[in-house]
Amino acid sequence: MYKLYNVKRCGSLSAHLVLEELGVPYQNIWLTMEQVRAAEFREISPLNMVPALGLPDGRAITESAAIVAFLTDAHPEAGLAPPIGSDDHAVYLSNLVFMANNIYPAIDLAFDARRLADSEEQNAAIRRKSLQKSLELFAMMEARLAEDGPFVVGERYSAADIYLFMLTIWGHPSEQAVLERFPHIARVAAHVRARPRLKAALDTHGALEIQTAEAA
Repeated sequence: MYKLYNVKRCGSLSAHLVLEELGVPYQNIWLTMEQVRAAEFREISPLNMVPALGLPDGRAITESAAIVAFLTDAHPEAGLAPPIGSDDHAVYLSNLVFMANNIYPAIDLAFDARRLADSEEQNAAIRRKSLQKSLELFAMMEARLAEDGPFVVGERYSAADIYLFMLTIWGHPSEQAVLERFPHIARVAAHVRARPRLKAALDTHGALEIQTAEAA
């Protein structure tokens, strides 16, 4: 059985939703950020970050996009990813990695860049630039959806749409502002929110409703 190390409204949300869609047995282990930062958790996640996924053989893997890709490839019968080796699967993986390597860190730095800054002025400057970068990257996803959508991988819903949804709930200056600015992304997010299998998990993460308040 899988073990998901999970923090509410954090990067483990995508893996949590994928596991719910798959309907496979797993143990959900809720953590606080203090527990994630603890030395003991480093044995599971060397960077003290979530998500981490415990595998049936006792090992664990990290990195949100890697966990999502592994789960969908390990359970192809659920249809949450195109067939392995197909052109659509290549597009699926490319978009997952694009979002994880580009949009995710831009949003992260828009929240707080103190680890890269030597002063509050630098922190504020990095945050402003990261916010702008995140919007530019969302605009790229919006253009892809407009041309090739309605979903990230064309006509079929996939775990890549779940990943995009996760990013929107952290949007700056607010989730609502991002969805209003990017209507094709908003349709993907609405589709994810409407999935019956995901209602309970979304509610637990406080993500059933669009957040209108500006991000801190």
